[in-house]
Amino acid sequence: MSKKTLLQIFLTFFLVLITFVFIKNYYKKGTPTVQTKENKIDEKEVQKTEKNLIKDISYTANNTKGDIYLLLASTGEIYLDDPNLMFLTKVEGEIKLTNGGRIDISSDFANFNNKTFETTFIKNVLVKRNEETIVGDELYLVLDKKEDQDKNNNKMEENIIRMSRNVFYKKPGYNLSADILEVDLITKNLKIYMLDKNNKIIAKTKTE
Repeated sequence: MSKKTLLQIFLTFFLVLITFVFIKNYYKKGTPTVQTKENKIDEKEVQKTEKNLIKDISYTANNTKGDIYLLLASTGEIYLDDPNLMFLTKVEGEIKLTNGGRIDISSDFANFNNKTFETTFIKNVLVKRNEETIVGDELYLVLDKKEDQDKNNNKMEENIIRMSRNVFYKKPGYNLSADILEVDLITKNLKIYMLDKNNKIIAKTKTE
């Protein structure tokens, strides 16, 4: 075998060896750097979430008539743009009326104002009052109007519960479907109606 051939074999082997070492070192050093960066980002996001998340929420309020409103939630997340607003999960509400009655409310989620106590219950909303059961997609509750609640002095609702969207009302021997159902916390009266006056409330009665 000539010296020229041996030299070519040696150079080829040397180039292959350098290429192998380079590739091995490059991936060995490069991969952990990317993973570390991703881990740092995830850690910051978790810290940010935990910082804004409050567990086992409990609030109590009452109106001028003496009705007591108790709100419980599994977790609450404060909105960054408004610290008075919270997004709640696994929500339960209870209103103890001065006449001895009671209204129980539950939902998957809710938007809650911890200053005015306005609450919008969202998804799988269930209301129980005496022998009445009401279900719907969304329920709005507001107690007394606060003096500084509306800076523009606009007329605001107060002491009312309003269930809307896919409302179904049931009590022994009677049930109906409607768009809106309201309970006045002062008079304790119940009002049911449709948004479109051309549509009629669907009601059914049951006889023993």
